[in-house]
Amino acid sequence: MKNLSMEARESLLCDLLVKLQRGEIHEGELLRKLRKEVLGMDQEGYAKLVGISRRTLSDIERNRAAPSLKMINQVFRPFSMKMMLMPKSRALQEQIATRLNAVD
Repeated sequence: MKNLSMEARESLLCDLLVKLQRGEIHEGELLRKLRKEVLGMDQEGYAKLVGISRRTLSDIERNRAAPSLKMINQVFRPFSMKMMLMPKSRALQEQIATRLNAVD
């Protein structure tokens, strides 16, 4: 595991999730960056950790696979993340974020 502080990990995660929402990166790129920058793991080790083949992990990271929801949740589990439905509309995303913040 890389020696990042909790604050640095959260900051990196937030930056990457913003890029994902903006369409600047895809889910596979997010996974690759988290695997390398947060855990400092190679594909072989990470694939073993999450119980898939290195080839499958490579395909997911390169956006060449169409993994099931179960598989996506499996590969993001070490980062305490899971897939969820989000509207494509930026306006609806902002409304949801506003409502979530109002509840907190």
